[in-house]
Amino acid sequence: MDNRWAIYIDIEGFSALYPKGNYALLGLNKLMLAIHRIGKNVYPEPPDRLFVHQLGDGFLIVSDFHEECLDRAVLIAAVLMKFIASFGVFSRAAIAEGELSDIKGCYSSEVVGGCHKDNSPTSRMGAGLMTILPVMGTALINAVGIDKRSSKGPLLTIPSEYKSRLSLPFITNDIPNSPLSSIDWIHAELDSLSEITKKAFLKCPPPENLEKLVRNYINKYKLPSEWKESCSLYMGVNYA
Repeated sequence: MDNRWAIYIDIEGFSALYPKGNYALLGLNKLMLAIHRIGKNVYPEPPDRLFVHQLGDGFLIVSDFHEECLDRAVLIAAVLMKFIASFGVFSRAAIAEGELSDIKGCYSSEVVGGCHKDNSPTSRMGAGLMTILPVMGTALINAVGIDKRSSKGPLLTIPSEYKSRLSLPFITNDIPNSPLSSIDWIHAELDSLSEITKKAFLKCPPPENLEKLVRNYINKYKLPSEWKESCSLYMGVNYA
């Protein structure tokens, strides 16, 4: 179906964190857990069910149908970003719209024929395996494209035109010289957000604790000025 919303979320600085210990994999572990709990406990049935695909250190989360109001997508992304931050790891996310289709029919029959009978995305190559991604579409392309064009830092980014489709009082800031806006997920305190965390059995720190976690992260990894400026401009976290 066309124009389903899609959240692309990944671990910020994964490649830099990976050689330095367990933080990168801890973040991936907790991100996967949180997405799964939201899908299982909060939105388990049509028309609200979610479809999720892992892409390396990130995930694409896609709605079942088109939704004119984009509050739900932003709430899910904000909950995930808050939860991950509680472990001293940050993520960044982008929201876009598009279509997503099963494209296995476009793949070589020789490759697909080697897939396990349980619909596994792995195809046998003798004693080796090839893992294939069974879906593709503009939902993925658009969301990843927004993430690449966004400013550095743990931002939640949307096209500026989407702001009119938000009914909840999210704090948004336009990114200069860009058709994009950033949503302040750190200071988002809404009943609907708390409801998601409660149903999903997740705990998210309050804004003051999140601000402290951001500052500690900046100090620990000596992040560049652009990263600090993004936190100040788009998330209201001042760094002295």
